[in-house]
Amino acid sequence: MANAPMGTNFIEGVLGVVRLIFNSVDLGKTVDEANLEFIEDIKDIMFAQDGTQPADKVPTGQAYQVTFKLGEQTWLRMAQLMRGVTVGGGGNVGLGADLYRSGLAAFAKELKLTRVDSDGVASTDPSYTLVFYKAFPQVNGPVGNFGPDTQRTVEVVCYCFRDVAHNNLFGYQGSDSSFL
Repeated sequence: MANAPMGTNFIEGVLGVVRLIFNSVDLGKTVDEANLEFIEDIKDIMFAQDGTQPADKVPTGQAYQVTFKLGEQTWLRMAQLMRGVTVGGGGNVGLGADLYRSGLAAFAKELKLTRVDSDGVASTDPSYTLVFYKAFPQVNGPVGNFGPDTQRTVEVVCYCFRDVAHNNLFGYQGSDSSFL
């Protein structure tokens, strides 16, 4: 990388722009920020004789979620993220529906986030790439902004499932061979 970010891994450093690849399709670079969120459900264990505060807390569910804004959307890219969108020859786009199928089985695909340097070049160092095995994308809000001074962006939220085929992991940073 021409102007390499500080730090030795994906979440360190001063730059926040990432290049996204979903289902082997390059979605382009993010606009604004991309957020990685750890989601955890916690159940309080209560005992009446111990008062009104929990005697223990037990994690009952965990997941990851990635939220980002695309700044380089096209119908070919959006067809990867939106169920029911089909792209045909001659620039034709079908806006249909794809309902009642499992999000995990039918739509969750690999998502790669790679840090981009100040020259706009995505890193080739595996330490700067975060991969989720099964990300389920949901477009959140408008898919087109049309105004004289509006930058077109699309917000996408990807819920990441654990993958039993990969040691029940959500994903990895670096090389996944050390986890298999």
